[in-house]
Amino acid sequence: MAITTQPAAWVTGLLTALMLTSGAAMAAPSIEGFLSAEFGMSPDEVRERLADDGIVEVSEEQTADGDLLIDGRLGGDPAAGEPAVETDLRYVFPAGSERLALVVAFHPEVADHAAVKAELEATYGQPWEEEMAEWWLEQLAEGMPATPLGFSAWGGDETQRNRFVRLWRFEDYLSVEYLDSRRLSGRE
Repeated sequence: MAITTQPAAWVTGLLTALMLTSGAAMAAPSIEGFLSAEFGMSPDEVRERLADDGIVEVSEEQTADGDLLIDGRLGGDPAAGEPAVETDLRYVFPAGSERLALVVAFHPEVADHAAVKAELEATYGQPWEEEMAEWWLEQLAEGMPATPLGFSAWGGDETQRNRFVRLWRFEDYLSVEYLDSRRLSGRE
């Protein structure tokens, strides 16, 4: 009897160990913000980081709703390690919070979709399953300024279920949103 239960116990233990280690290997990466600007930073803290991140042409605007927007541009100098194509950026601080909740990167070249997605996959792993992305696209596409042609999404780890990276493909540009939904909705 001991001969038959020992292999069964060994196989069960091996399967359990494989499931635990594969789960750890597939854990979602941490989503902290964009470049060195982290979610929850004040506008002053973000301003201090912009030059170090190579962000130029910085401007600010207060919306009618009271949101603070800090706009800038990244890239154009591959020799300095920047993207070859300039990327417009928008840092969003929702009204009443004074904390960074959203960064949107606008890529002007739709042809860069594969390269941008590959860079996001290298940083955040594989995007969510196609069905989940389709569901998000249906939920979020209404009210968009243009009809999205494609969508991919990545979610944060167990401690960051409210953080996402979303890649939108439109007819004449791409946008990547790095967002903390709790801060964006004013719940944090």
